[in-house]
Amino acid sequence: MINILITVISVSIDGFFTGVAIGLKKTIIDLKKLLIISLIPILMALPVMIIGSHITFLTNNYINIIGFILFMFMSINSFIQIKNNKTINNLSIKSSIMIGISVGLDSSICAFSLSLEKYNPFITPFYFGLSHFLLIWIGNYLFNKIDITKINYLKYLSPILFMLIAIYKLF
Repeated sequence: MINILITVISVSIDGFFTGVAIGLKKTIIDLKKLLIISLIPILMALPVMIIGSHITFLTNNYINIIGFILFMFMSINSFIQIKNNKTINNLSIKSSIMIGISVGLDSSICAFSLSLEKYNPFITPFYFGLSHFLLIWIGNYLFNKIDITKINYLKYLSPILFMLIAIYKLF
């Protein structure tokens, strides 16, 4: 049990930094959007664990490149919002789905390896969803409280974090 807990938290840590990046923009992730984000890793990991060895054609490299592209898009979008002086106080459904897919890719990779170790394919994906839910919420909640508007150059911290997460996905 401790093995799965450590695995799930380490796979979900990008969710925490995603929550931080969104919180720094003063964007609130409401419960509905947080549930959407958290449900996607479950829906991605569940069939991967059930099918297991039948998806070997998808290598980690392809999945990491998709994650890189999605997070880079989030970074560019954040830079554009800053340039246009646009503040979004609530996360859109489209952004929630993109974030869910981005964080769910890692869960799917991990779920595949856990399926080879005979972990329960019906319970394990829910651990991924729960950890993403908690870590994204914590990151968003804590960093939504920080006022970065007084320090002008910190407004770029959110898109830079998205960019760093994107680069991390490649390695």
